[in-house]
Amino acid sequence: MNFYEAQDDARRRTKWLIGYFVLAVVGVVLAIYAILGLYYMSQTVAMVDAAGNLMQQQGVFWDLERFVTVTVLTTGVILAGNVFKSFQLSGGGAVVARDMGGRQVDPHTTDIDERKLVNVIEEMAIASGVPVPEIWVMDQETGINAFAAGTEPGNAVIGVTRGCIQRLNRSELQGVMAHEFSHILNGDMKLNMRLIGWLFGIMMLSIIGRQLMFHMQFMSMRRSRENNNGALIGLIAAIALLVVGSIGVFFARMIQAAISRQREYLADASAVQFTRDPASIAGALKKIGGQQYGSEVKAGKASEASHMFFADGGMFSYGFATHPPLDVRIKAIEADWDGEFKDSEIPEVGSQAHPTDSRMSGFSGGAVSHAQPTEVHVQREQWDKLGDMSQTSIEVGSAILQSLEQSWMDACHDRDEAQSMLFGLLLASDRKLRSSEVKFLKKKMGDAAAERAQSWSDVLLAQHSSQKIALIDLSIPTLRKLSHPEYERFIHATQWLIASDGHVDIFEFMLQKLLENHLSSHFEGAKSPRVRYHKLSQLNSGLNVLISTMAGVGASSGEDLESAYAAAAGALSENGSKLSGILPADQCGLHLVEDALRRLAESTPIMKRDVLHACGLAVMSDGVLGSHEAELLRAVADTMGATIPPFVKR
Repeated sequence: MNFYEAQDDARRRTKWLIGYFVLAVVGVVLAIYAILGLYYMSQTVAMVDAAGNLMQQQGVFWDLERFVTVTVLTTGVILAGNVFKSFQLSGGGAVVARDMGGRQVDPHTTDIDERKLVNVIEEMAIASGVPVPEIWVMDQETGINAFAAGTEPGNAVIGVTRGCIQRLNRSELQGVMAHEFSHILNGDMKLNMRLIGWLFGIMMLSIIGRQLMFHMQFMSMRRSRENNNGALIGLIAAIALLVVGSIGVFFARMIQAAISRQREYLADASAVQFTRDPASIAGALKKIGGQQYGSEVKAGKASEASHMFFADGGMFSYGFATHPPLDVRIKAIEADWDGEFKDSEIPEVGSQAHPTDSRMSGFSGGAVSHAQPTEVHVQREQWDKLGDMSQTSIEVGSAILQSLEQSWMDACHDRDEAQSMLFGLLLASDRKLRSSEVKFLKKKMGDAAAERAQSWSDVLLAQHSSQKIALIDLSIPTLRKLSHPEYERFIHATQWLIASDGHVDIFEFMLQKLLENHLSSHFEGAKSPRVRYHKLSQLNSGLNVLISTMAGVGASSGEDLESAYAAAAGALSENGSKLSGILPADQCGLHLVEDALRRLAESTPIMKRDVLHACGLAVMSDGVLGSHEAELLRAVADTMGATIPPFVKR
């Protein structure tokens, strides 16, 4: 199962979504007109003939002017709702989390259940090669459920119910979170966000009717007869809108079911590959079936996002369930399941001991290892599986997380220390240059920040790239909490430090791109680029610059350079791209590489995978993925808007 192929499938499903939407609008218009037509047919209309005689005439079903009026008004309401909701959702997954009544979890939380959740999500983010998403808890929801929301990994959130983190053990929680992370990696999250916008438009009439009905409840029945008549008219209008709007809700539920059911099977299978433990997600599903509240979500706006939840939220679905039945999902994971669900109880007060090391509350046992990951010998057969969920394991994320010192983890969760840490990663090793950089930091950020940056530089300078990248990913949610002026000051400082020595090394390039791509959507509202290129042959010139550069990074001699280029070019030729030959160094400037990557960001997920695969072949033609190569591959992936898991060993 390859998440690049799944992303491409999700992209194609967007076209189907537009088709479903058009059919739904047509269906709603025709249904509303049919109701009005039948009403007019039941009425008699008084008319005066040519002789001046009064006569009665039966109403007619078809009237072109009436049909055009209904079409224009209904379509206008639906499109207005779609535009409004889509604009609202452009703020990212946090918008959905707030609508669900969620509360953002403090990374320093002392709540045992929340601490367990934070640890699991941080492990999975590191293992997936994506920044840690914001974490939200729905405190009043006792059912077992969760969702992933966002327009891209940079503004993604994971939301869970209180029942989910209270009633599931760590293994089962891993299974649920792996399911949600697969939605992020497989492109479902972005598709689901679009679906909310489209469905909101279709359900607008029902929403207007429901709101009108709500306001009618506050109208006093002790008013004058005239006012009571007005209230009665308002009540009738509300009921009519609810009845007519139910047609839109019917089509909305049908679209939700058509889009999401198959994706849930895919996410379940991905979760099994991610955790290497079928019992984890199966156990969570069994507990949903065995408890009183099941997976119910009571939030008022839950129906709009029912297709995003881990399990059926208990909303009325007009017979079109957005999720497969629990027993079918469990059987697909455990073919020999005995059909028995599990009981689950809320833990007793004080039953969960507080560990001395807060990180250890998330791990199954054993001492924390601070051994650094080593250079990895990656076989061609392994690299050819880039994007397969079999190459992504939570054990890798757990190993990297355990290799980090507790003080480093604490710094990632502190807004001041996180900034100082990243400044430290950018400080030069040359004493003279570092002196000027420290002087700049003191002037721009203050004495304390400059001193802390020097300390972090000394501590982290020799660490492996996988650890540095993990620290950056862990810091992203904290950096999103900066005010906009703080963000601008921080970005300006990092850009100055990168440019201070007159050239950009691989790590600086990686850090710059990672910060730009995962903070700009939050602070600047940057949107994901649209797909403009569907064939690699459309990008041959830029690809040649990129592959020539990557081959030069990984080669230690002229012979190695030719071999690395040939391996990458050969892989691309199998996918329709014919490179003209290796370029000299003076034709491979950084601005040309960035331009090529920006254009690749507008390509399909499959194309991004093929390019990443070729880049990997170029930088590790000797079979070794070193620290610098890993940093460069991560930079290439982030700039293109792709994800790549860490290929490391303990």
